[in-house]
This record gives sequence, structure tokens and C-alpha cells, in this order.
Amino acid sequence: MSAHIGPDATGPDHIGPGYAGPEGAGLIGRERERERVAALLAALPRDGGQVLHLSGAPGTGKTAVLRHAAARAAEQGVRVLSTAWAPAEREWPLAALHHLLRPALLQATGVPDHERAVLDTAFGGGPATPAPARLAAAVLRLLDTLPVPVLLCVDDLDRLDPASRDTLRALAVLCGGTRVGLIVTERGASGAPPGPYPRTVTLGGLPDPQARALVARAGRVTGYAEEQLVLAVARGNPLALTELSLDGGPLGDTACFGMLPATPRLAEAYAEEWQALSAPARTVLLTAALSASPAAREILAAGALLLGGADAARDGLAEVVARGLVTESSGPADADENSGVVEAVGAVGAGVVEAVDVADTGAAGAVDAEGAADRLRFPDPLVRPAVLGLESTARRMAAHAALGQSIASPAHAAWHAARCAAGSDEELARRLESLAAGPCPGRAVLVALAALEGAARLSPDPERGAARLLRAAELAGERGLADQALRYVRRIDPTGLGTHGRALLLRVYDLLPGSGAAGRERIADLCAAAREVAAQDPALARKLLLAAARRGRWQQCGPDERHLLLRVAGELRTGPRDAWYLTVTALTDPLRVPGPADPHPAPGMSGADHRSLLSQAATLTVDFERAAPLLEETEAALRAQGRYRQLPLMLVPRTMCQIWLGGEWHTARALAEEARTIADRTGQPDWAARATGMLGIVEALRGNHDRSLEHAAEVEESSLRLGQNRQLSLAVLARAITASGTGRYAEAYDRLRSLFADPATPYAFEQFWGLAFLAEAAPPAGEQADARTVVDHVASLTGEGSAPLLRRILAYADAVLAPEAEAEARYRRALRPGIEVWPLLHGMTAFGYGAWLRRRRRVTESRTPLATAESLFRALGASSRAAQTASELRATGRAAEGNSAGVPAGEAPGEDVTRVLSPQQLTIARLAARGLTNRAIGEQLRLSPRTVASHLYQIFPKLGVSSRAQLAALMGTG
Repeated sequence: MSAHIGPDATGPDHIGPGYAGPEGAGLIGRERERERVAALLAALPRDGGQVLHLSGAPGTGKTAVLRHAAARAAEQGVRVLSTAWAPAEREWPLAALHHLLRPALLQATGVPDHERAVLDTAFGGGPATPAPARLAAAVLRLLDTLPVPVLLCVDDLDRLDPASRDTLRALAVLCGGTRVGLIVTERGASGAPPGPYPRTVTLGGLPDPQARALVARAGRVTGYAEEQLVLAVARGNPLALTELSLDGGPLGDTACFGMLPATPRLAEAYAEEWQALSAPARTVLLTAALSASPAAREILAAGALLLGGADAARDGLAEVVARGLVTESSGPADADENSGVVEAVGAVGAGVVEAVDVADTGAAGAVDAEGAADRLRFPDPLVRPAVLGLESTARRMAAHAALGQSIASPAHAAWHAARCAAGSDEELARRLESLAAGPCPGRAVLVALAALEGAARLSPDPERGAARLLRAAELAGERGLADQALRYVRRIDPTGLGTHGRALLLRVYDLLPGSGAAGRERIADLCAAAREVAAQDPALARKLLLAAARRGRWQQCGPDERHLLLRVAGELRTGPRDAWYLTVTALTDPLRVPGPADPHPAPGMSGADHRSLLSQAATLTVDFERAAPLLEETEAALRAQGRYRQLPLMLVPRTMCQIWLGGEWHTARALAEEARTIADRTGQPDWAARATGMLGIVEALRGNHDRSLEHAAEVEESSLRLGQNRQLSLAVLARAITASGTGRYAEAYDRLRSLFADPATPYAFEQFWGLAFLAEAAPPAGEQADARTVVDHVASLTGEGSAPLLRRILAYADAVLAPEAEAEARYRRALRPGIEVWPLLHGMTAFGYGAWLRRRRRVTESRTPLATAESLFRALGASSRAAQTASELRATGRAAEGNSAGVPAGEAPGEDVTRVLSPQQLTIARLAARGLTNRAIGEQLRLSPRTVASHLYQIFPKLGVSSRAQLAALMGTG
């Protein structure tokens, strides 16, 4: 394992975890360590030799930092010499030191005779090894003869042969004032006395962003949910981050404690400690690593069965405790220890570990638990999968059998018995299946999946076994583990399924990637399946009908499908305030949902699922005030439970709430971006498109028009590919808001009007949002009368129980489209107290009122609402709206707050221009200089093209220009 760590040893075969290679970005993270390395290398040419000591647990990336240092040193012309631990050479004195110095020994000239003699004695097979201090001095003289500074890289110093280790520690004292630098790595708990290292860095786990980057670069993980499992298991350990994955195979022994199986490379990192143990210690360590129970008494009882006596088990435990591989504790189990099993089976009582009656274990020598610790835990959780990876299958099976006899919990005992069982056993399968009961949060999903896998294997009845695999597939699909779900589905023969099995298979298919390709005919299939299983499995029936309703919404189903959905929902509901029923109704026809109340959960429904349904119904009816806290609570619960596939269903609606309720839109953009990432990585292209649509709307509102149009094009492409026309409405909104933001009101109106083309189609949030922007675009587009018919139609469909935001949008539209004599009263009604809850709508309404006042020459009165609107738009980040409002304010003779906020840099005219032109003429000149046509300027300022032309006729001679090009040059935009 000795190697030269120079430029010739940084290829792909030599790169450790956390290192990107010579053409990559180097280390991920580790800024502190890189700064220390850079300081050490910078000091070498100035005779400033330093020593850097790196310590940490196995896999924390010590070698990667060492290789980074070697690569940087080689780039700077520093000679790099290196050595590392080699198991076969540990008994050979000075073997590691010789590997380190061999290149220098071959090239050295000018070494004084005394030092040369010491080196010859050390490496020439002399009768005695020189003292470490004497040999270290000779080594330093040898290195001093080299023409360039030298960096010594020593990996695993604590595992080198003792003579090399002692000499290198002595050398560390002598490096100061020389051109020799030394970097050594050691494991954190070596048991050796500390060396003379003034600069010591202990490497821990990588923080979350860097851990994610390393997982992505390793390329072993296929989806977001699997990535989350790896992050939870690895806890920032770089080696674990690069090595762990589900790997597409069956879950193994490690699943019982919520761990992923160890690869040979990860196991090898702990091989030396394992090999150093005695046979009894290895047996007890294996038993503790396998055990689904942390109870010390049960583990000792199993160890006694394997070793033939309790004394040997106690001695083995004492040894592993002395080496720090396991610790003993009293009281509750550690939060990270056995959490998978304890959480998974807590609902069935299997998490409560009772004392085992040793007389029933059949152990050859009873274990006296008096005075023993209550529980055993692993300080380094990665030891457990590593030990299982190092042990043989036969030894693991024997340990499972012993644990199956020794553990009191029926479910835990069943786990171990099943791991070594051959053939069918329905009773054992039933007990094992109980481990999958409950919510299965976080890593506990591994326990549940492995338990269902095992129960299916043990099932004597093929249909019962298939049903258990379907449960596993459903659980994996709900958690976003699509590959795992597919693996289970492929093992099922659909022809052998009964009614319930076929319904569950239909449910599973709806969770798999690509399910959106099924057409509207799937709606009838889901409804029929829901009816068939309603009596046997009401929860499954509800899931099937919700899936049908979601499909109906996004595929814009016809009246027949809508009637079918509502009819089946009415048959299956438990009452008129059933939250599930209200959600199906909201998905099918939002305006049929009754006003706010307190819906009750369906029987057996969890609190998180109930809140999820309430939040969806509130979002679809634009009751964002009610939806926002529910969405936030549900999102937190879904993350805690590991139900990552459902996160986009919360994050996209949260984006909607932030657009209307939030004070700054960067939060809305962040939510939409995360929703798109998770949807992409959980195989949900439909929700990725919806998140992209939200991004397009946010960017349009912020004035990033090119980016908004790019997102709109993505949504349109996805909608065509998926056959989900409803998503096109998001692209329509993005394009329409972009058109309004650039003064193209006629285009904006035409696009928004298309959302209301079919009055028979149930309206939802897209139409409710669009109504506000349609009313805004109507006056400059000359479409007030047509817009009035749309607003009246929507108003006729809404009742007193409709959401407050919808009522406020209707009030805004009513004011914008009102007859001249009634406009002021309606604007005041729209601006009544409470409008502040919706900053965007507040700004739009205040702007409309201020512009209306200014056009009526009530200039002084117009300044207050215009200033309010400008301040709101600027705070939100709506740059184009802020700029438009600032123009209106300047036209009143008052500068906008922040010196024309929203006007691009370079457009402010000189003092001469501002003195020559009136505020309104100055605004028109600016817009004309930017290239806007008379019609576009008129649409922005609510003026006719003829009026704009008249103003320009007066502006040109005042400024001494005769063309728009000259005007642009004068105004600084040419």
C-alpha cells in the first residue's frame, strides 16, 4: 500500500473520497484544511518547515486531504515523498520509512559521512536500529541535500511499524527552520501517545451541501429519496457518502437498524480493528452488530449460545468495550441507535424490550445480568455494517439463530428467525410483517421494506406473498424509491391477484415514473377499483379516488369524468365535512367546495395526511391564508417521515402562497426550484412541469422576462409530452404577465382571455389568478366590456363562502373596469382594511387607483397610492412594475423613493432635460428612448397613441432632436 503521492499518483485509481482528481475541483469542502495546507506550502521555500497533523475516524477523508496537499505541492515545484501503511510490512522495522525515503536515497549526494553511516545502518541490514532521534537527524540532513523543498506525506502514521512511527515523530520536532514539511494522518482513537504536532486538525463529517455534492459526484445514488437515506446513514462521512446506496438489490441484515449494506471498500476501512480482536470478541461484536435489540442482556445471551458459555461472552464484550467499538449505557437508547426498528415497530409494541428469561434460551451457562448495563451502542454507527461485511454468511446465520432465541420482543425475534429460515412459514411471515406497521419515518422505511420482502419470501400462499410485495412497492413508491418499487413489481404475477391485489397494483402503477402517460381512461379504472375495495380497504379506496381526481384535474377531464368522480366520492365519503371528500371535490370543481369549516379526518387517517388534504383543498380554492400554515406543517411532517415523493405537492402550493402572501419573492423562487429538483429526482415530470410553471410566473412578476419565457416554453413542451393540458395555463400566465410587464397589454389580454374560453369548464386557481391580470390589461387593451362579462360570470359562480383572496380579486377587477362615475367608490372598497395581507394585490390596486386619480388631474391625491404601490413592488422585487409606478410618480412631479427605483442604470436624463420637459413628457421621452412604440407607450401610461404622438411632437424640438435614435443617444440609451 506504499505509494508515491505525486503528480503520477493522482489518477482515478488513487483518488480517495472527497477528491475530484487532477481535472476536477479538488476537495469538496474542507476549507480549513486547505488553508492549513496552503500556509504550510507557502512557508517551505523560506525555510519555514511546518508539521500538519490530520486525525479522524475511518473514512473521514484524511487521505484525500493528503493527496490534495501532494498535488498542490507538485504544482509549486515542491518534491513530494510519501508512504502509507501496508499490512504485510508492519512487522518489518523501518519498512515504511524506507519507502518514504527511497527516491531520495537513490539520488542523494553530499550527505556527511556520519549521517550516511546512520542511514546505512538503518536501511542496510545493520545489527541494530538507530535511535529514533539520531535517525531523524540523519534523515533531515539527507533531505537537506535535495535541490528543492520537500513535502513528506505520511498516511496512517499510527498503523506503521513502530520504528518508522517513532522516527517520524522525532523528525516532526526538527522540521522547523528547514525546507522540509511534514503532513501525517492518524485515526482518532489510536491509543498511541500524541506526537509533537503544534498544528492538529481533526476531520469530522461534511456539512449537508458538501455531502450532497459528494454523493452526486460518486454517482451511485439514483434518486432524491435514496440520496436522503445515504445522507442520514453516512452522517457526513466521505467514504460512506461515496460507497453507500441501495444498489438495486434486496435489503440485507443492516436494514433492521436502518442502515444500508456496506461495500467491501467500506468494510475494509475497519478490517484492522476487527482482525485484532480475539475470537470471542468478534462473536460478541457480530451479535451486537446484528441485533435488532440494543439490550445488553439479550446480546450476551445470544453470545453465550454461540460461544458455549456466559463467561466467554462477558469477556468478549469487555474486550470490544475496551477497544471503544461498543459502549455500555443505561436508560433510553441513543437517538441514533436502532432508531429504524424502534420507530417502525413502536405502534405494535415491539419496541419495548423486556428482560429475557435466560432459562428459556438454552444457553450453555446462564448470563447473569446483575450489574450489567442496560444497553449497548456503537459510537461509530458505520462499524455495524462494516462488521457484517467482514463476517461470513455462515457466521451471520448462526448469530441470527441465537438472537432469535434470545430476544424477548416477538417482532424482533421474528426478524432474526426469518433471516436464517428456509422454506415457508406463514406464522413467522405474519410476525415479521408487523415490523412494517406504523408510519415508518426516516430510515425506518428500510426496516419495513426488508420485513415485507422477508414476509413475502416466507408466504406459503402466492397471492398473500404478492400482496406483501405490493405493500412494499406502495411504500417504496410513496417514499420516492422508484427503482425499489419497480423491483418489487417485477416479481409479481398479475394473473394471480384477486380484486384487492389488482386494485393495489393499480395504485402502485400510479406511483411509478411514467404513470402520467396513461390517458383519461385510467380515471374510470381507478374509480371502479375504488368502489370494489371500499368495503374491504377504505383507505386504499380513498387513495385510488384521489389519484383519479388528480389525473382528472391535470388532464382536464370532460363532464362525464367529473360527474363520475363526484358520484363515487359521494358514495365513499363518511360525511359532508370529510376532508378527503372536500379535496376530491376541490380537484374536480373548486367552486363546489363549501365555505370554511372544520372538516373531519377519515377513520384511520393520520394527522399529517389530514392536514395535507386540507391544505390541498384550501390551495385549489385560493384560500391561501388557510393553506399557508397547513402546507408548512405538512411539509415538515413529510420530511420527518421520509415521504419525499409528496414534497412537490406541498412546495408548489407554497410557492403560490408566497406569490400572493409573501413580502419578498425570492422565497417563492427558492420553493419552486426545490420542488422542481425533487420532482425530477422522484420521477414526477408532471410536478416538475408545474414547479417550472411557477418559476415562470415568479420570474415574470420580478421582471426577468427572458427567463420567464424560457420556463414557459419548458412547460409547454412538457404538457404536450405528458398530455396534461391544464399545465398550459401556467405557461399562459407566465407569458401574459411578461407581456403586461413590457407594455404589450393587448397580447396579455388575448392570452389571459383564453383561460376563460370554455365557461362550462370548472375554474380553479389559474383562472382566479388570471382574473386579476385580465382586468389589469383590459383598459389599455380597449377590452373593458369583454372583461366585464368575464368578471360578472366568475362573480355569479362564487358565493359568500368563497376565499377572501378571490373576493378581493373580484373587488379589484370591479374597480378597474367600473364606469367612470363609480370607479372611485369601488377603488376605495377594494382598498378597504385587510388588503395588506396580499402585497401584490395591494400594490396592483393602489397603482390602479393612483393612475386613475392622476388621469383625472387629481395629481396631489394620486401621489399617496402611487407611492404605496411603488414601495410594495420594490419590496417584492417586481422590477418592471416598480419602474412603471415610478414613471407615474414622476409624472405627478414627485420622485419615486430610492431615486427612480426600478429604472435601469444609465437612463436618468441630465439636469437640462429635466428642466425642459414636464414630468409626463419626461416619462414618455424615456419610454420612447428605450424603443417602445407609441401604442406600447400608450398602453403603459393609459394614453391613446395619438396623445403620445402629440407629446413627442412637442418633446423633439424642446430637446433639439429630430429622431428617436437621437433621443435615445441624448437620454443615454442609444
